[in-house]
Amino acid sequence: MDKDLYSVLGVGEKATEDEIKKAYRKLARKYHPDANQGDKRAEEKFKEISDAYDILRDPEKRARYDDVRSGRAYFGGGGMPGGGFETPGGGFEGFEDLLSSLFGGGIGRSSRRQTPSGEVEVPFATAALGGRVEATIRLSRSCAVCGGAGGTGEKTCQACKGSGRRTEKRGAFSTMHPCPVCGGRGKVLTSACSSCGGTGRTTSNDRMIVDIPPGSSDGDLLRLRQPDGSSAILRLRVPPDRFFRREGLDIHCTITISAPRAALGTTMMIRTLEGRIKLRIPAGTQPGTVLRVPSRGVPSGGSRGDQFVHVEVSIRPPSGDSERRLWEQLLDHEGRVRRRREAD
Repeated sequence: MDKDLYSVLGVGEKATEDEIKKAYRKLARKYHPDANQGDKRAEEKFKEISDAYDILRDPEKRARYDDVRSGRAYFGGGGMPGGGFETPGGGFEGFEDLLSSLFGGGIGRSSRRQTPSGEVEVPFATAALGGRVEATIRLSRSCAVCGGAGGTGEKTCQACKGSGRRTEKRGAFSTMHPCPVCGGRGKVLTSACSSCGGTGRTTSNDRMIVDIPPGSSDGDLLRLRQPDGSSAILRLRVPPDRFFRREGLDIHCTITISAPRAALGTTMMIRTLEGRIKLRIPAGTQPGTVLRVPSRGVPSGGSRGDQFVHVEVSIRPPSGDSERRLWEQLLDHEGRVRRRREAD
């Protein structure tokens, strides 16, 4: 995400928590995938809005983002220097990478430059709450034949003249990258290993248990650290749930009750991410009523979203003469009450 997070939500940098939440909910309703079936641009916009809200709603994350935004996080409080800068050791390739480094770098879309090593299907509740799943991942390891050396013999890389670095200028900025020929070593092999082809690494498909962070979404890329210090990228696939839908950190669901229950009020068991709970339906509940269940949504940064229960009222024809008479009596009573009110 290279856009300014405040601009994504359409608020100013001095916006209050309530203003940020109000802006998010308005945009989330507009761009939610359920309201834009098959619209990939709306889906990307919804993810962008959710990512921005996830940072700006959390005071600690917001403070760290503000530091990044003003340049204090990278330049030690002095802001961005004039004349450009060099990113050390290959460094950050852009503002998104800098954000990723400050906010953990474990999950998100900044890893999309790397090819995923595999995909894993994650149940809706596990993605929301966090948990563990088993996955098959194509992992890269140090070559057992050459010990990771890639071959034998060395000579100076002519592409970088032995420096191991290539510098690229972009306007006022210059970025330093590892040399693509020698991989930043400054030297190349004279004889490549026949097992790994000179890469120093071999690949294999492994089954392993993966920790899924809370608040994960479909399409997120999870970086997995390997024992040798290298990393692999895993794409998460989160199928839609038949009952729940997610909007940022909030969970929404829809229930249907009968007309008598809506009129008289009732208590019923409903699903949450962590199991069933009792929900009180107030007397006189109208179709389209939304009931809020606090802190039953997606956890993030020590806080949690809510669950919103949308109530639909089912009105069906009478099933027999006795039920029809009851409705007629109710209608007759309603008429007498209305006439008395008009007479008064």
